Amino acid sequence: MTMGTSRILDIPCKVCQDNSSGKHYNIFACDGCAGFFKRSIRRDRKYVCKSKIPGSCKIDKAHRNQCRACRLQKCQDAGMNKEAVQHERGPRNSTIRKAMSSYMDQHRSAIFDGHHPFGAAPSGMPAMSNAAYGSLLNISRVPFPPPSSMEGSVMPLMQPFLPPLSVIPRVAAPSLHARSPSIPAALPMSPDEICESAANLLFLDLKWAETIPHFASLSRNDQLLMLESNWKDLFIFGVIQYLPVMDLTVLIERSDAFKSEKAAEFVKHVQEYQELVLRAKELSLDPNEFFYLRLVAFFRAGHTSRDITKKLEDEQFVQAFASSAQTSLIKYVVITRPDDQLRISKIFQLLSKIQLIPPDVMTALFFQAYVGKIPIADIIKNMYVKGKVKLETSL
Repeated sequence: MTMGTSRILDIPCKVCQDNSSGKHYNIFACDGCAGFFKRSIRRDRKYVCKSKIPGSCKIDKAHRNQCRACRLQKCQDAGMNKEAVQHERGPRNSTIRKAMSSYMDQHRSAIFDGHHPFGAAPSGMPAMSNAAYGSLLNISRVPFPPPSSMEGSVMPLMQPFLPPLSVIPRVAAPSLHARSPSIPAALPMSPDEICESAANLLFLDLKWAETIPHFASLSRNDQLLMLESNWKDLFIFGVIQYLPVMDLTVLIERSDAFKSEKAAEFVKHVQEYQELVLRAKELSLDPNEFFYLRLVAFFRAGHTSRDITKKLEDEQFVQAFASSAQTSLIKYVVITRPDDQLRISKIFQLLSKIQLIPPDVMTALFFQAYVGKIPIADIIKNMYVKGKVKLETSL
């Protein structure tokens, strides 16, 4: 049986008893455990078991993500060789390239090997095949037409944002009629699985930007400034549209920001983020509304603290396109939702609230485990400049 580019064998993984894909670091192991062991050794992770009896956690296919300390210990007890990891040809010396090599390692594993890099994919999140991922990159050149009644009145929809259909589930938002639940019911996703889904979204945001002709026509300097300054807004729209409501408690508690003197401020911003996600899901935006909102957020230069309008080479063009996208969004909502007179106001309130969320909060919450102290803007620049994120099937 094959899945992606990995060979799935009848021999069980010596760590978790899942099907192995061959020998990794001296033992038969699945890609999930092999990837976990490699990342742990390369990053010199020091995990701590929080069980009442340290070292007693059960490590099998169903529980392997629950305790990283016990999982790493079982990898070593099963015979995985640390020297084999350390002697592998590693990434180049640049700090940024090291971070991106790690990211791409995990990303390719998730996409092409058919395995979640942190173990089994969570319920409702089947792995994406080569063909499915290829369909994301080979974006249809047929325009996504607006309703026939709107022809000539709205900016044509060029390329709708293509979600990671087989990786990230779309689930209905929970009812918000109850009194402001701090954390609604969530899918059973581990912290690492949440972060991997976030990484997938960030990656696809960059691929989406490349499909926008108006963005592609800008200078490389302007493209990078827009990506570095506006990635957070695109990312949050992706979370709202494609990720389920999630319990972020563990992510909050393991973040360095939660352990700093600014912990209260960090938690406050996370609560604001969770609230706006809930309110946004209640709006039930359609794909066209999401598309126009992405354009408005992405091309609205100057709304970030970096004030990129002072640096853009083609500021007038960017602002004109943002204005056109905003006008088209308004027309679209007025025509398609004539009975909801407050809808456009709610949509722009949502946009304003998203823009107020500090990028550092999103980085600390979702990406710190991958990039450490490296600014996410540097990671994005490296991804975008170094060959437009090359996709390879071999590690």
